[in-house]
Amino acid sequence: MKAPSIWDRLTRDQRLRTSHRINLMARAGCADDIAACYTLHRSFGLPYSGASWRALPDMWRVMLSKGTMKLFLVEDRARPLNSRVVSFNAIVFVTDKFCLRARSTLPPYLSVELARRYLWHQLPVLNREQVARANAGGGLNVLMCFEGWACDGLSPEQMLSVREKQNEALHLALSGYHLKEFLADTVGGETSQWMLDAGAHLRRDYSNYFRKHRVPISKSQRRPCLVGLTKTEALAHPGSHLAGIFAYTPPRFRFNRSQRMLLQHALMGETCDMLATSLCVSPWTIKKRWHAIYDRVADVDNELLPPPIANGSRATSRGAERRRHLLGYLRQHLEELRPFEPPKQRVTSTLSEITDEACASRSNESLQGRS
Repeated sequence: MKAPSIWDRLTRDQRLRTSHRINLMARAGCADDIAACYTLHRSFGLPYSGASWRALPDMWRVMLSKGTMKLFLVEDRARPLNSRVVSFNAIVFVTDKFCLRARSTLPPYLSVELARRYLWHQLPVLNREQVARANAGGGLNVLMCFEGWACDGLSPEQMLSVREKQNEALHLALSGYHLKEFLADTVGGETSQWMLDAGAHLRRDYSNYFRKHRVPISKSQRRPCLVGLTKTEALAHPGSHLAGIFAYTPPRFRFNRSQRMLLQHALMGETCDMLATSLCVSPWTIKKRWHAIYDRVADVDNELLPPPIANGSRATSRGAERRRHLLGYLRQHLEELRPFEPPKQRVTSTLSEITDEACASRSNESLQGRS
């Protein structure tokens, strides 16, 4: 049999490289992505109980709907429709007390701990209103957990591209929030090193925990590690990639919640009719909200948007132009779309006076309650 020529081998190698091309996109996750993310997370084989595994999709769905958790992911659009998610992470807004215990006494695998507490109705998380108040006040604690990766068949260069896109997704998820501490519950040496290289500091490698409880240390691909960064540490080393998540500017326009929801959907390319369907309101209500948004922007910055035209055939096109200008601005100022509620002048207690136990209690009533 005749051996393949150099040209034949080069052509074959090119075909193989072409067939494995990737087309990555970082984006925010939603409830429709839960099944794909659950499959990736389950492949890690973490020590969840059977009840926790079964409850996990419902837990994610509830936390997403209540504004307690945010999913961010990378999808490969060169893959079939139902297998495009190649990596994901979640962030959860947690209390000061939980952060302190995570850094000191809690067992490894904080995602497992959160699932356990969900079943006990004791989640140490902030609800949407508490997130808004903390975001306008002293800042938020975020825990990154519930990760998953689909690395099979990827070259080292392609895996590097996935990591870079996942980092982009992280910054997209956290941009515009007022953060005071970031913790990451990583699984496996590669993910831990990725976070350390990005500027995180090692908090715990759980060696003492494993020795104290006489538990065999997990293999490298499942070895837990807690890394983190505070705002003070980020300001001391502003050149690190992770330090950028602490950059924050308060919102100027202070849109209300319904306006923020409309703008978030509009940033995904939805037309007025699509917005009416997504938000379950009439097209007339959508137009009314757009006008209210334009009026609010004009009150703060009357040079940001082109002036409206009173009448004539160009009125519609000028409306589209104003929308394009505003959305372009918002892509660079995501703080305008984040929950934000300044403290009242004086009430019986302020946010700083509310204990972590009270925060967790009210949050869990909101998350666990069923009408």
